[in-house]
Amino acid sequence: MNVYFISGMCVNCKVFDRIELPPGFERKYMEWRVPAGNESLEEYARTLAEEIDSERPFMLAGYSLGGIVMQEMNKFMRPRRNILISSIKSKEEIPALFRIAKASHIPEYIPKELYVPHKNLSGLFIRLVYDMSVEEILRYVSCTSPEYMKWATCRITTWEPQVLCENLYHIHGTKDQIFPYRLIKDAYTIKGGDHLMVIKRADEVSRIFWEILLTE
Repeated sequence: MNVYFISGMCVNCKVFDRIELPPGFERKYMEWRVPAGNESLEEYARTLAEEIDSERPFMLAGYSLGGIVMQEMNKFMRPRRNILISSIKSKEEIPALFRIAKASHIPEYIPKELYVPHKNLSGLFIRLVYDMSVEEILRYVSCTSPEYMKWATCRITTWEPQVLCENLYHIHGTKDQIFPYRLIKDAYTIKGGDHLMVIKRADEVSRIFWEILLTE
């Protein structure tokens, strides 16, 4: 069975390379593209979903923003399972910073020219938030056009889930810097896992994948 992976904002699917899947499951990576104009998340998800072979059973795995896109795909597709990593699935889980950004429309007002990746990925930000060197994290960063970055920032800060999608399994770390664990409900917990646990704690994430994928 194919397992389709969608990564987090700006980062490519190399973040999933360390995750091991059980025999019989094949990984498929769905990489970001620059959105066409002012696409909604659902429109973007529909275009991305054209890569999925829906004639055979499949599963989806989405990390951070990719988890939100995954949930949008569930509006028109029926995956066998959905694995949500370091993301949100309900209004109650939306962090305060995102609520402020939505109410103030600040991300929309910022000119796209200011969405410069190397400024966003400054050494100070990386050290304080991700505890990882700029050099190391940059190997995972590939989609950095200002058009994409502004679109993604606006979409992730304004998204509100409508209905909890079926067969959803949530994996979350207790030290997540973007989506605070205290707001998260009904999730497989990785103690001490931060927002980059998909890389840093891949062994633990893999064990949970095996449990989910091999469940009848």
